[in-house]
Amino acid sequence: MPAPKGNFIDLQLVSQALDHIQLGIHMVDIDGRTILYNQQMRVMESMEEIDLLDKRLQDIFKFYPDDNSTLLQVLSSKKPVLNVKQTYFNVHGREITTLNNTYPVWNNGELAGAIEIARDVSSNEQIRIRSGSGNPDLSSFNHWTGSSPLIKEMIFEGKKASRSDSMILLIGEAGSGKERLAQSIHVERGLSPHAFHSIDCRDLTAGLLKELLSEFKTKSAERDAATLFFDHIESLEMSLQKQLTSLLTQWKLDIRSADKPSIYPILTLSTDPIDAIQSELLDKDLYYLMSEVLIFVPSLRERKDDLRELADYFVEDFNLRFQMEIEGVSSEVIKLFTAYDWPGNVRELQHVMEASLFAMGQDRVVGFTHLPHYFRLKFDDPLNTKTSLDSSSFMIREGKPMQTLDAFLREAESYYIQKSLQYHHYNVTKTASALGMSRQNLQYRLKKNNLIRQSKPGSPF
Repeated sequence: MPAPKGNFIDLQLVSQALDHIQLGIHMVDIDGRTILYNQQMRVMESMEEIDLLDKRLQDIFKFYPDDNSTLLQVLSSKKPVLNVKQTYFNVHGREITTLNNTYPVWNNGELAGAIEIARDVSSNEQIRIRSGSGNPDLSSFNHWTGSSPLIKEMIFEGKKASRSDSMILLIGEAGSGKERLAQSIHVERGLSPHAFHSIDCRDLTAGLLKELLSEFKTKSAERDAATLFFDHIESLEMSLQKQLTSLLTQWKLDIRSADKPSIYPILTLSTDPIDAIQSELLDKDLYYLMSEVLIFVPSLRERKDDLRELADYFVEDFNLRFQMEIEGVSSEVIKLFTAYDWPGNVRELQHVMEASLFAMGQDRVVGFTHLPHYFRLKFDDPLNTKTSLDSSSFMIREGKPMQTLDAFLREAESYYIQKSLQYHHYNVTKTASALGMSRQNLQYRLKKNNLIRQSKPGSPF
């Protein structure tokens, strides 16, 4: 890698040494122009050295409008920025996600530039294709975290159900882990990991339903037995529910003459079935048909005894994925978690924990100040003995410095979008419509605020 013109030292030997390091290294001068850029960083960002050397970062990479490069942040603050996840785009439009440690570089007491050490975590951020294709990395019953009586009972019922050929109905709130339970039953049945197919009924049309079931029926002899997981049955139009009732009735007749089913249906409801029938959201005949085996998935507020184990799981998982050494969660935070009702269930806890862990810096124990701002607003600081102001003045708290307007607006936006998502059961299309924006605009804001992420295999739901 040739040394850029205008520098007073020859960087040739340093550049060659950095090319052997398996972490991304990017160094800029005080003006934000690249002077060092190693081989691993070129691979991570899909860029060539000629594209960057002696050029300004803003001319090469696109960062979110309100989120500067960590390198530029260090040039501005003259302080290290540690353990920060950053998502941005290269000049070709490719999305990149890295976990960065960034430090100022000094020369004779003067700031000379900044250097960034980055790990590529883009693969951890990619959302899996859920519908119409198998997922080889499924959760089993061994992946469940928690020892509360309700979880033990659910696991017992799930294992018992896996020994039958009946269709199964799972009832539980959004985010409680119904798909994880369906995966566990699939694995317990000994079916191929590639034969689990998840269908979100909120996006299902008559044409897609007919095409999907026709494909499995005509090719059943050519493929392994499969699980068809129908999520959010109550979201289907009534005409489609009646059509599904007819198809499942035929399925029950077919398996009487077969040694083993070629398809195992598992369906879910996110609401009480009787209430759904009375509200005309659920066809009564469909409910009676699919409730041969019924399993309730407990909400997180019903299993708060599991909060410590779940929080420890997320810390352990974070340390493993990002080579960190976080020690755990403070008892004060666990008390706050226990006092909260968790309307988004384990999925919401996962979001809160991940946001907290990315805010750790050099700290090793998750405390109140690491929690997301929108979540902290629900409580008084347990370490602050002063009385907070009236809730109508929630943006200002005694004993705490005021945020900048930009910082407050970012966190208020994140909070409002998250509550809208919960209200619309995480349906992006409906949420975008309610917020008066395009689906693409909402997707951008979801990525920017890190609000929706596909649960990774082995999630502790």
